[in-house]
This record gives sequence, C-alpha cells and structure tokens, in this order.
Amino acid sequence: MKDYNKILFLKINGLIGKSKWLDAFGEAGAEWVILGMVFWYVSGVFVVHYPNFQSAFSDIFWLAAVWIFTFLLSFFIGFLVKEPRPRLKIPESEQLFKPLSNWKSFPSDHASAAFLVFFMALIFHLPLAWALLPMALWVVWGRVYAGLHYPFDIIGGAVLAALTVTIFYICILFPFWSSRILG
Repeated sequence: MKDYNKILFLKINGLIGKSKWLDAFGEAGAEWVILGMVFWYVSGVFVVHYPNFQSAFSDIFWLAAVWIFTFLLSFFIGFLVKEPRPRLKIPESEQLFKPLSNWKSFPSDHASAAFLVFFMALIFHLPLAWALLPMALWVVWGRVYAGLHYPFDIIGGAVLAALTVTIFYICILFPFWSSRILG
C-alpha cells in the first residue's frame, strides 16, 4: 500500500536547495507569515470597532481564548498520536531550520493557528478577511516545504481549527449574539 502522505511530503520537500528564492519563500511561510496574519487580525478589529476599543479587545480576547483551547487540544492529540517530525522517520528529508521540538508533528500547530486566525476574521467580519486564506495556505505549504510536517499534519491542524471555531461559534458566540438581538 502506498503512503501518499510520505510521497507528497518528499515531492514538496525535495524542492529545498533548488532555488534560493523558493527556499526564502518557504522559510518565510513556515516561520513568519503567521505573525503577519495576527497583525492583520488585530489591525482589522481596531478598524471595524473604531472608536469602540472595548469591542476590539473583546474580539482579540476571543481569538486568544480559542487559540489557547486549540493549542491544548492539539497538544493532547499529539500526545495520543505520537507522530514525530518527518526528519526522524525520513532521514533523507531536508529541513530549512531546526524546530523547537521534534516530538509532535500531528496535528500542525502552525496550520491550526493560521486557519484559526482566518476563520475568526470571517466570524468577526474583518475587512479583507478572505485575503488571509492565501496567507494561511502559504503557512501550511511552508511547513511541509521546510520539512517540519507531513501534508496530513496540515489537514489535521486545519480541521482542528475548523472544529474549535465551530464549537466556539455554536456554544458561545451565537447564543450571546442571539440574546442581544432578541433580548
């Protein structure tokens, strides 16, 4: 049986070293674009809620709360699955940089964070929220390119983000908005 996860990983990761521009693009996506996404989110909530900064801080608080919940859930799933980074299982793979830890690959925390920012921006109707989607895709592609995650780790992270945002919306945000509109 073919391991499509490994095959796709090796195809993407095999591009390392072929172009300094592609390496720089992959490393930026893997490490730094997520910070730009968070900056975009924070800037967006202040634009939407100006001059009511209390509402802006509320939207930032909810992003942080859902992010912490998602990270803890990801940590728990990682502990159960125990999937190490690709470099430990595929010695011939390349890495653009050394990650902080090697014990957990599934689900990808960067993928969950990138898609979490995107989904929360959509929920809060931030300006140009859809422009965060290509940035999230850049982050997840960069993580595979850099040799830090398998493609299925990325899918797992995106699904985890979608699940936690859905739970947040159904259990917390929708009842709150409904009570304000109806109450």
